[in-house]
Amino acid sequence: MKIISVRKGFTADHSSTSYEFLAIDQPLNQEEIKEVSSLSSRTRPDDRAASFFYKGDFNNLPGGWWPLIEKHYDIMYSESYDWWVFAVAFLESDPDKQKEIARYAFNGLEDLGVNINIVKDRIIVSFYCVLEYGYAYATLRKNDRNGYKNNKTDLKDYLNEDTLLQLLADLRNQLIDGDYRVFDIFWLEYGAPLYSEEEIKELKLPYTNNEIDYDSLPKNLQYISRLLRRI
Repeated sequence: MKIISVRKGFTADHSSTSYEFLAIDQPLNQEEIKEVSSLSSRTRPDDRAASFFYKGDFNNLPGGWWPLIEKHYDIMYSESYDWWVFAVAFLESDPDKQKEIARYAFNGLEDLGVNINIVKDRIIVSFYCVLEYGYAYATLRKNDRNGYKNNKTDLKDYLNEDTLLQLLADLRNQLIDGDYRVFDIFWLEYGAPLYSEEEIKELKLPYTNNEIDYDSLPKNLQYISRLLRRI
């Protein structure tokens, strides 16, 4: 499968950059944990999660977040002064499903939008967006009281402590099940203002510029839609 586009991270140009990673499908072994911990003396990864925080304009995760989501982790979010990246990764060996999901990649306002890479049988979907941090924090705290569930008991502590990881874990499950409505949310925010109907047809994008019935969306998608800020 051809890689549709490549945008494997960003260089921080603000006062700090942070990363949160979580492995859902299987834990890391000791050798993998050692590899992750070698990236920074300040991180203490375990077999499921890793966090990184960098101060200053030019300090950042060595090699970027891409190698970690490609090899070790299934969900990730990164924040640099209201500019965010959400990433989810999962296995999909069906070429038809790979081809279908790859159609949703688009580059919108200020390079925000959806990037989709397929490496062998692993699909990596990254969402580039801007959030109002204060509003995002309040919204996520409110969302936390909805009590999202996950069947893997060893993940409960991670998901209960970080509501954004909960949202992304639910989003990953939806994408695995073929529910692609999250792409429409990002499209209407960052793609629709930039693309004409003619360009949509010419590029064979699976989008329209019609509005979404947000009340009909799953709760995690409703919250994601509220968090996004248009440029």
